[in-house]
Amino acid sequence: MSNTDKTDLKKMSKGQDAPGLSLQIRRKITLVRHGITDWNKKFRYQGISDIPLSIEGEEQAKKAALRLSSERISRIISSPLKRTMKTAEIIAKTIGSHTIEAWDELTEVDFGEWEGLTVPQIKEKFGEETFAKWRASQVDVTPTNGEDADKIYKRSEACVARILALKEEHIVVVGHGALFRTMLLPLIGVPRGNVFWKMKLDNCSLSGIGIDNKNKAFIVFFNDTIHLRVKIDCVKDIPLPW
Repeated sequence: MSNTDKTDLKKMSKGQDAPGLSLQIRRKITLVRHGITDWNKKFRYQGISDIPLSIEGEEQAKKAALRLSSERISRIISSPLKRTMKTAEIIAKTIGSHTIEAWDELTEVDFGEWEGLTVPQIKEKFGEETFAKWRASQVDVTPTNGEDADKIYKRSEACVARILALKEEHIVVVGHGALFRTMLLPLIGVPRGNVFWKMKLDNCSLSGIGIDNKNKAFIVFFNDTIHLRVKIDCVKDIPLPW
């Protein structure tokens, strides 16, 4: 090996960028969307409506928890709503953790007068054009009398900054579909734009975010639901794709 090659290897070992090589994971963040609720099954907008998990949702949470049980989890953070806290409690009990932190910043988006309604009901009550504008750019359009789109994005940015400031090796964050989709943009440094419905995020899915030595985040895996599609006694043997 030449002296030049040796110098290059030393640079890479110090965490410098190297074209074509996989990013090095220094810390892990696993995003867990809450288990399914009765409103989810009826395709109703939930938002801040404090709807609990359904029985199916609790079973989903048990499977997600078993999938995480082989990991060394350092911290569990959750939205304070019932459906997320119950999901987090099931995970904590399974992995042997006694502490769950409820962060208000992780609360789901307030959909205002759309809460409890299905898409056809929203279109009928508020007009197809209003819904079409929101559907086209959720990070820029506010639902009728709901949480202001700019405030949602700023809240997401603040929440991401708080998460990235943590030092634990593996953090589990239990949250919601709309807020997670919004958070993902500042988390990985993607400009604010219309990618909201270009991300499939199922109930009790697991998404892995790696943090490199420069505290930059990148997606390792997204919307992993294999654990929901097998028998519960098989889940523990399925590793996460870190």
